[in-house]
Amino acid sequence: MTYLIIFAAIICIIGLIITIFAGLNADDSSYSTTKSFNNLSFIYIILIPVILIVAFFVVILL
Repeated sequence: MTYLIIFAAIICIIGLIITIFAGLNADDSSYSTTKSFNNLSFIYIILIPVILIVAFFVVILL
């Protein structure tokens, strides 16, 4: 089970890196980097604790 959590964490980190690079390379003139990073930061700040809490309870129950 621990391997699954480690694998999920690695996937999340890779997704974060890809998201940041996609945000930095935007070609659209109406694209706002600041607004995009604020939205993404909010999403990651909410999702990472939720994932950790769920993973904790999954480990406890198994």
